[in-house]
Amino acid sequence: MNSKAAPVNLTIDKDYDSEICGTIPLHLVNLIQPHGALLVLDKQMQIVQASENINSFLPLTADELLSKPLSELIPANQYEDIVGKINARSIVDKIPFTLNSIFQEKETSFTALILPQDEYLLIELEENNSSPQETFVRLYQHIKYITSLLKQAGTCQEIAQRTAEELKLFTGFDRVLVYQFDPKWNGMVVGQAKEDDMDDYMGLRFPASDVPRQARDLYLRNPYRLIPTRDYTPVRLIPVINPITQRFTDLADSNLRSVAKVHLEYLANLKVMASMSLPIIIDNKLWGLISCHHKTPKYPGYEMRSAMELLGGILSAQLESKQKEEYMSVRVQLRSIHVKLVEQLYATAHFAEGLLKGATSIQDLLSLNGAAVVYEGSIWTSGSTPAKQEIKELVSWLRRNKGSGVFATDMLPLVYPNSKAYKETASGLVSMPVNANQEEFILGFRQEALQTVNWGGNPDNAIQMESDGKTYHPRNSFATYKEIVKNTAMPWQQEEIEAAETLRNAVLEKIIKAGY
Repeated sequence: MNSKAAPVNLTIDKDYDSEICGTIPLHLVNLIQPHGALLVLDKQMQIVQASENINSFLPLTADELLSKPLSELIPANQYEDIVGKINARSIVDKIPFTLNSIFQEKETSFTALILPQDEYLLIELEENNSSPQETFVRLYQHIKYITSLLKQAGTCQEIAQRTAEELKLFTGFDRVLVYQFDPKWNGMVVGQAKEDDMDDYMGLRFPASDVPRQARDLYLRNPYRLIPTRDYTPVRLIPVINPITQRFTDLADSNLRSVAKVHLEYLANLKVMASMSLPIIIDNKLWGLISCHHKTPKYPGYEMRSAMELLGGILSAQLESKQKEEYMSVRVQLRSIHVKLVEQLYATAHFAEGLLKGATSIQDLLSLNGAAVVYEGSIWTSGSTPAKQEIKELVSWLRRNKGSGVFATDMLPLVYPNSKAYKETASGLVSMPVNANQEEFILGFRQEALQTVNWGGNPDNAIQMESDGKTYHPRNSFATYKEIVKNTAMPWQQEEIEAAETLRNAVLEKIIKAGY
């Protein structure tokens, strides 16, 4: 059988997520990146912590700022605006401001983000140094243009590719990847635009440990993750312990939060100095990422980052809309086949004949290579199926383990090892119990489909542990590593599983009416 590239929704046997990386408290580091400064305020708007580099932004040290009210640092009208917006509604989102601080008759303008927490407030400060290329009108025009291009795309893959190409042009990053997660959180590059001298990752899959669980959780809370340069010295918070909580300050919502050393090493292995990632969220779940890389340090201004954040949201909406359109098209097609099949079901004496014989069959509905009906001690088959004794043993296993409803798997040999003997015929199974207690089932089979997974480096070497069993490093090779996935069939679509459930209900209704 010829191998073919594996679809992104392929179920991969091995779990490449990392328990080690997934348990590291990335939000409790007490360190920030130095391109901004951080203040921690109590509910009375007094400063209780400050980043050690605050004197690079204000003519005061961190120690001098402690216990000072925010009202002493900014004009009264700006202070009243902040307090009003915080108190006007119960908000947990980040609130952007432009703040001016005046010391010794020198005015400094900041872009500020206020991050309300349960017990305190975080204020991130960055110098307001927008370039002429980042004016509102210019950014708005580009966003409108890119949005119109995405709306014209015919498929999700085309949307992803256009996004990568246009974001590269728009932002100036050397490489932009659109990265989709598979069912086990491995990521597959589905869109790419890059400089000619950079490595090609299109179509490659990266193990889940590259974006471990804690990092994925943080992407659901933050609109982007910016690392202007991996070559930076982390900045501490003063004092080390938050006086309000008596713990490290939770920086989960902070854009400035410092980066784990292992990730900086990962960027070095990718041969990039700067990166920016944006989540793609569909139905409140992390669908994937937009990952931007640059060979040299790069610090996009707040306006550009805001535009990219907006485009990330637009991309999410366009992908969701296109997916729903594709799902609806599949549903309409399946519904048409279902109607014909049910008509045939009621036109035949026995429901097994109606499902397996005639112009339309269950194989047409569920894209099967073979099907079987096990009922009242008899077995009817069509197409390519296991032997009848093997089917009897399979339904016995189903009765004991999977008899409560429709069950589908594209890796039957993994969940039912006895099926390895006929994996070429039935690596995929959908079962619809008619009367599970009596071992009466409708079965659909899909043949084995050898599929090639192209990994960006050997996934088994994604993490390199040192001899102490604690220190670890990311892999340093992203050369294509081909894995042939065996014992698998083409994945089941959710619409197909729903169609199987609908058909099962129609069969049960037929049985009741016929009085079998």
